[in-house]
Amino acid sequence: MAGFVIGAVIVAAATGGSGSGDSAEPSATITATETVAGSGEPDSSPKSSAPASEEQGDSDGIPGDGTFVVGTEAEPGTYRTAGPADDVIDNCYWARLKSTSGAIGDIIANGNTKGPATVTISPGDNAFQTTGCKDWKKVD
Repeated sequence: MAGFVIGAVIVAAATGGSGSGDSAEPSATITATETVAGSGEPDSSPKSSAPASEEQGDSDGIPGDGTFVVGTEAEPGTYRTAGPADDVIDNCYWARLKSTSGAIGDIIANGNTKGPATVTISPGDNAFQTTGCKDWKKVD
């Protein structure tokens, strides 16, 4: 488990003889350093705030909302969802896309379902869009 070390330093700003007549105002500098558990050494590995499934394709599934680029964020294959994610809005929308331009002509195939659905994303698809669905699980 990684721990955080936070330090604060108050630095008095000097006028440096500028003759402005302004009084020195203190300012705070806060430094946060993550340390590797048990080592006492700073962790210099790169950090990302994006979940792993957004950075790279999740070979086991696709989250229920978003537009995912095929080959990097979603792998070709057959996926299944249990249906709508919400009882209030009982609709699950999906689309296979030629591009992410948003043009109607970019839709290869799409559907609205009130129950479970199965979709096969082809290697030639550019993106897969899903809204209001439970997570899509890869079945092949």
